[in-house]
Amino acid sequence: MNQRIVCAAFLAALGLAAMTGCTSYEPPPKAVTRSSFTGIPAEEQKKMPVSSQKVLTLEEAQSLAVQNNPNFKTKYFAVVAARAAYYGAFAPYMPKITVGYQLGQSFSEPNNVYDTKRNGSRTFENTPSASASWLIFDSFVREMNLMAAKHGWKQTEALELDARRLLVRSVAYAYNDILLSMAKIRIARENMRFQNSQLKENELKFEVGAVPLSNVLNFKAYYNSAESDLYTAQYSYTAAKYTLAQLMGLTEGTIPEDVRFPDVPSADGETLASLSIYLDTALANRPDLKSYREALEVAKYNYWSSICSFGPTVSFNANIGYTVGQTRTKVYDGLGRDSTGKYQTFNFSYGGSASWEIFSGGKTFYTMRSQQAAMLQSDYALANNWITIITEVRTAYDYYLTCLKQVKISQKSLELYRKIRDLVEEEYRAGNTELTRLNEAQRDFVSAETSLATCVINMHNAKAQLHAAVGSY
Repeated sequence: MNQRIVCAAFLAALGLAAMTGCTSYEPPPKAVTRSSFTGIPAEEQKKMPVSSQKVLTLEEAQSLAVQNNPNFKTKYFAVVAARAAYYGAFAPYMPKITVGYQLGQSFSEPNNVYDTKRNGSRTFENTPSASASWLIFDSFVREMNLMAAKHGWKQTEALELDARRLLVRSVAYAYNDILLSMAKIRIARENMRFQNSQLKENELKFEVGAVPLSNVLNFKAYYNSAESDLYTAQYSYTAAKYTLAQLMGLTEGTIPEDVRFPDVPSADGETLASLSIYLDTALANRPDLKSYREALEVAKYNYWSSICSFGPTVSFNANIGYTVGQTRTKVYDGLGRDSTGKYQTFNFSYGGSASWEIFSGGKTFYTMRSQQAAMLQSDYALANNWITIITEVRTAYDYYLTCLKQVKISQKSLELYRKIRDLVEEEYRAGNTELTRLNEAQRDFVSAETSLATCVINMHNAKAQLHAAVGSY
């Protein structure tokens, strides 16, 4: 019998070791931020990729965000938890072994002190025990739960990929906001230089009485307005850097000052393939669609598990125990007839059992109906996500084409307004046009520059939106 106990314990330990090996999962790479988050010494910060880039590209920013973003890392550990839950679903197939130990003492004393035949006792027991149970059949509930856990694991993996997809898109938006702010800073400074040159020229003319004071004040006012635009653009630039730093997981909350960004990206667009190709690609690659499909599978197996709960269960049980005890009996007759007895008891039992719950107040039935409703809910959620993806792809596709057209028009308009401004400026210096006309021409030129920069950034945002819509990450 001892051999049986040792064998059972060995098998249990072997199963536990196997399960432990199955749940191993490689940890994520360490974030390259500060010591408060990663344990990296402060002197090592200069060696970090984000602070050693002369020009930080969009691809590098996206890569660092995937590596560092704490919110994205939570999705990783959700996958770890779901994977562990899946392997934990194998546990009901294993026998359940329980060991116990009981140590106790009991006393018994007579109440009638005048009874000469009265006696009392004291018992001490030392009882180790072990029990085992093994569920042989449960109407396939375990099988359904196992499959539900498996698809739950796949669902969290798809959600992790979808979080990556959205993170990459968000980084592109924040990165492009930085570039747009840089363009607006450049435009504001150029406007300030123009207004300042006109101001200096008109101050000289005013000193000799060639122009009224209102002309000088006009250019001062427009110079101040351009300076205000500069401050606004600088704030937008700083705020966009904060947003990008957050997405990249930089615990300082900002990007190092030595990091530079390129100028406004190229205004040349891409020739898109047919819309049907993008739709097919999205429906095949979108990780959120995969997560909804897996969620539906989870709901299906949960539903079938609730149906299986109506069936019977069959189990095997075994118990083994060994008791060592000592009893001392004392007789209160004054003759000293106390006695002490020792005993040992070994017990072993085994057998099988079957049960079938016929009625439980409707609990099993309504659990089944609840799981059925959850399954239908997941089915409609999948259908809604399918429609949403098609809408997103169509919208992003058309938006990108629209941005391409707007960029081309803005380029043509900028050249026209540049020529108009230069001609009006010459006419103003020659005294052939009014000051208000020069102001108008400069405002139109600045507006055209801003519009072109905005259209180019919108085009690149549309590109990022289209890539995200088709499931690129």
